[in-house]
Amino acid sequence: MKAFFEGLGIIVALLFAGMIIAAFAPNLGIWIGLAFTVVPLVAIVRPLPTLWLGHRGFSLSVAFFVGLMTTAASFGDLSETRRLSELRDTDSAAYLNELEGRDQVKWLAELKLLDPDLYAVEAAKIEEAVAARRAEVAALEAARRAEAAALEAARKAEAAVTEAARIEEERKVADARRAEAEVRRKAEQQEKIAEYIGQLDREIASIPGIQASKYTSDVSNINLGLLLIGAWGLLYEQGDSLDLDAEMQKKRMQFRQLLVRKQAQLLPALRDAYGPAMRRQLWEADGSARTIGAGYRTVEFVSATFARNANIKQIHTEIRENLMMLRFTRAQYKWFRQASEFSYYALEVPKDSDIVKWESGGRYRVLR
Repeated sequence: MKAFFEGLGIIVALLFAGMIIAAFAPNLGIWIGLAFTVVPLVAIVRPLPTLWLGHRGFSLSVAFFVGLMTTAASFGDLSETRRLSELRDTDSAAYLNELEGRDQVKWLAELKLLDPDLYAVEAAKIEEAVAARRAEVAALEAARRAEAAALEAARKAEAAVTEAARIEEERKVADARRAEAEVRRKAEQQEKIAEYIGQLDREIASIPGIQASKYTSDVSNINLGLLLIGAWGLLYEQGDSLDLDAEMQKKRMQFRQLLVRKQAQLLPALRDAYGPAMRRQLWEADGSARTIGAGYRTVEFVSATFARNANIKQIHTEIRENLMMLRFTRAQYKWFRQASEFSYYALEVPKDSDIVKWESGGRYRVLR
């Protein structure tokens, strides 16, 4: 069965090739057909190959059949070609009519040669048809583009509406969050204000009863007094960050006045007590200290270690911040009590009545 289909395929391929040659080159087709037809005669003298058909006799029959068909087709095409050529010479109109139904391209080429006027009419019709087709295609393309543009515009409009809705929703959510945060902030602010006013009330009530003698016994207690004054200053400063009404501001000013008066009482007393307190602390090291002058603004230290300037600088650097907070204006260092020459540092400090916020390194900011 396989050999049968292979043989059939070869026969069909040979016939197809022969018909193509006969159609496009009839003269060549005649010669090829005659060659295939004469092949069996050669077999009388010399054996021929099987032509891949498996049997020499069958191959000869196929060759004769293909040659005969190719020759007949070639003669037919050649006869037809000669007939059309004669018809072209004798009756061009009939020739053109017959050719029109067979081959439009060749018909137009012959029409251009035989009847130029009719060719011009036909060419105009063809151009008109081509132009109409192009216009139709252009209209279809324009309609397609317009539809695509409309769809794109609709998509963009829908996307814009969606985006606007999203933005509006986000804005509403953000507004709601801000409003909620503002409510919380105001509630926290009111809570802080209430706590602040309560603290002011307590301090206003307690400040008049505070006595300097409670903070003058030694250096540690003097420092506690300084911490208390610093805490009052921070409490006063806190009011700047709160939204206080007029009545609350009035109470804050009342606290300020009490604080100013109390500082003016406490700080001179603390400075006065600082000399004896430091003297007791330096006794074991054979040193002494005293505070002198109006308001006890000058502090004097006496020790043999102050014979060296490096020691003076080191000690002053260590205690400078504490001296500033006590608001001494001058610090003197002697290596013995009766020394006529000694080292001193001038200190730029706020007034006793100034409410200040102390920062590192002895820096400060006066609170108004």
